[in-house]
Amino acid sequence: MTTFKLRPAAWGIGPVLRSNPMDRASDRMQLSLAPFRYWPSARSTLPAALAVFFLIAGNATYAQSKKPPTVEEARIYREAMAWFKKAEAMIGTPKENSEEQAELFRKALEIKPDFLEAHYNLGLIYANQSKVNEAVREFEAVRRLEPSFEGIHMLLATAYKELGQSAEAIAALQEGLRGKPKDLQMLKALAYLQFHSPDQMSAIATLQAVVEIAPTNLDARLDLALLLQKSNRLDEAAGHYRDALLVDPKNFTAHYNLALIYIGRKKNAEAAEELQQASQIAPGNAEVLERLGDVYAFQMLHEEAIAAYRAALDQAPERGAILSKLGFSLAVLNRTAEAASALENSVRLNPKNPDAYYLLGDLYSELKRYDESIEAYKFSLQLNPKQKEVHFNLGTAYAERQRFPEAMAELKEAVALDPTYASAWSNLAIVCERMGLETEAIQAHEKAIALGKGQAQDYFRLGVLYAKNNQPDPAVTNLAKAIELEPDKYRQILREELKKVRSVLDSIRYREAFTKLLSGPPPNVP
Repeated sequence: MTTFKLRPAAWGIGPVLRSNPMDRASDRMQLSLAPFRYWPSARSTLPAALAVFFLIAGNATYAQSKKPPTVEEARIYREAMAWFKKAEAMIGTPKENSEEQAELFRKALEIKPDFLEAHYNLGLIYANQSKVNEAVREFEAVRRLEPSFEGIHMLLATAYKELGQSAEAIAALQEGLRGKPKDLQMLKALAYLQFHSPDQMSAIATLQAVVEIAPTNLDARLDLALLLQKSNRLDEAAGHYRDALLVDPKNFTAHYNLALIYIGRKKNAEAAEELQQASQIAPGNAEVLERLGDVYAFQMLHEEAIAAYRAALDQAPERGAILSKLGFSLAVLNRTAEAASALENSVRLNPKNPDAYYLLGDLYSELKRYDESIEAYKFSLQLNPKQKEVHFNLGTAYAERQRFPEAMAELKEAVALDPTYASAWSNLAIVCERMGLETEAIQAHEKAIALGKGQAQDYFRLGVLYAKNNQPDPAVTNLAKAIELEPDKYRQILREELKKVRSVLDSIRYREAFTKLLSGPPPNVP
């Protein structure tokens, strides 16, 4: 009469979508901004042509004064310009960017501290000499004297970036963009700095401005899509990935990240299509193949999942997680021995995976390797003792091996973790019966039935227990329910039991309500 409930069919180590696709694989796979290529090189911004530029600029500054210069002002200008021209003459010679040239510009500034072009050129020399702090000082002087001076905000931002002062670099670019809001070079540079700052999401608005001006700028569009994806604005992110693919249909990043969005939306067929494209672009990419196996498994296409997982393992044989997923798909197809082998390799590579031990315990049980099954469940619980299903399966395994005290302990753990776990209450009731703990058995059966999960077996066993304990009314009621659910089976069992001289049914043997149960149509018990 003893029938232990079957183990659950789902083991919990198949492909599981991570709550945040960025947290694990995608951080390695998704696009990072390219090296900082938006910035002009400070070490190449002093060409010979600047000599003409600064002569013109200097004369213009003098000519555009609001009022005619005084004699003293004219003298100061001429003296400063004389030093400036000496420095200027060194452009294109071996003395360019030398300390001698810098000293000449400094002499010009001693005479005329507001000599804009001298500050600018001296800043360039310092930048080329890797004296970045000094370069910043001169560029700041230019910005103070002429906030709209062409290119000064980019140079300042470049210098601040060299010093690791990203906040100051960002502030310089934002100031420059207030005057030139559609300056693509400054927008790109600002987006880069924001992307790599603690306030990464501030780059979204800047990147949106970039792609509005330059719709085919692939890097900016991919970076924008990535930030939108990280901020869970998935529809917008997907749209930008699709736009990127219009520019570059073979862009790996766009295909892969779009697949992650589809996985999150449970659009597994669409995800598989994108991952197949990504795999064609980057053949043998283990991460892509693993994800492809996952979306096949989500669709119950386990043969395809197995092929994808095995291809991934060809590239990354040390990945225990892939072996676990391979074992899951093999188990679903009842390829039990292969599944067990995959799981054994998985726990060898990653002995801290409780789910792998859990499934391995089930597989050993199916292979009738009972002692190994018990040990696998125990390993799983050592790693995570809060798994009610593993306590249930271990308790059931102990019961099948007639180790009832251990079985009772594990089943009690299962119902302690989840008091609504009807299957665990039912098996606990059977174990208590076997141990002669009839009161506890009755209570456990009542729990299972009260949860609305009672089976015919639960009603039958409970009825027999009530009969043994001389409680005829609940005995007849529960036996009637068992016969209503499975009339032929339980009528036959009762008839066989009544053939005994002394029976557990003696307390109800001659009751009219009980004898009616043995013939006629099955009762309709509420």
